[in-house]
Amino acid sequence: MAEAADSTETTDRAENGFRMTPQRAAILEAVRAADGHLTAGEIFERVHRRYPSIAYGTVYRTLHLFAERGIILEFPFGDEASRFDKRTDRHDHVRCTDCGVLVDVDVPTALFAQHVAEDQTGFRITGHQTVFSGVCPACRSRASAAT
Repeated sequence: MAEAADSTETTDRAENGFRMTPQRAAILEAVRAADGHLTAGEIFERVHRRYPSIAYGTVYRTLHLFAERGIILEFPFGDEASRFDKRTDRHDHVRCTDCGVLVDVDVPTALFAQHVAEDQTGFRITGHQTVFSGVCPACRSRASAAT
């Protein structure tokens, strides 16, 4: 049994360039199991239930490691908390400026924008993410109910 665990650890290290500990696996599972785009704090809360001794810093550093390696996507929003996405394929997002929710959206015209950016700058664009901003239906409903 110990050999199988060592073999898996070696495979994880070879494929990812780092050791996939049980805590790291739990962090990745929390991101993958989420219906939306969680913050590091929300992921910490979920993982902490299973690993009460895990530190917030461990979760934070692990999320950034996963993002650097392309295992997940990170969306930093300036002074606000970054959100993490299990989808690593090219897709776009809509972000609520009131509550911060981030929703996946596939916008075919965004691909056209990539070609325009290449033509105007001479860059060879290797990827892009578009984040649209607006107010989500739930926040609009709360705002209209308050008035």
